[in-house]
Amino acid sequence: MKPLNVPLTLEEMIVPGKTALILWDLQKGLAGRAAHVERVKEAAARLIAAADAAGVLCIWSRHILPPLHLTVGPMLRFLMNKQKVDHPDKLKPFMQAGTEEAQFLDGFAPAPHHVVLEKSMPSLFVDTPLDLRLKARGIESLVLTGVATDIGVEFTARHAMACGYYSVVAEDATGAYTEEAQARSIAALRSWTTVVPAAEVCRVWARPV
Repeated sequence: MKPLNVPLTLEEMIVPGKTALILWDLQKGLAGRAAHVERVKEAAARLIAAADAAGVLCIWSRHILPPLHLTVGPMLRFLMNKQKVDHPDKLKPFMQAGTEEAQFLDGFAPAPHHVVLEKSMPSLFVDTPLDLRLKARGIESLVLTGVATDIGVEFTARHAMACGYYSVVAEDATGAYTEEAQARSIAALRSWTTVVPAAEVCRVWARPV
């Protein structure tokens, strides 16, 4: 029987040439409304710099919603809950292309060699070419950052495992809209994936290969 081959340390799991940094929804209308957004921005900026220096692929998600009449029912119900309305006719368009809220946070912009994937669902694997881009580069692991931890970050980490990828969550580079949501999601993530400070990821990527 072939020996089981599983990375046992963070160093083994996030080897630069086999890892991608996912920058989740660092946009004004989403990350811009998170609790502790300045902490998230500082940690994310350190990770981007470390990734670029180590040759780690950086992938930015850009959340753009379709017009309401082209939005599927489950997402409409999600928006109704977020906007606290009792009927879809009362919904206001949100995160539309070209709006201020859809722009990246001030001081944050993808570099020319980064990958930007537009999406409208809370998993970057849904209706995007993410899986193809990862396979083209031989990626095996994802380091996840951004907002919101309890929505897209957690969805994508779970989906990554279902697709055969390891995931690592950089805790201080993620944020939610309440401290309670952040704590609840991080606790759940710890039970089935790897959660570490951004500094630990930067330390690994700074090591000579």
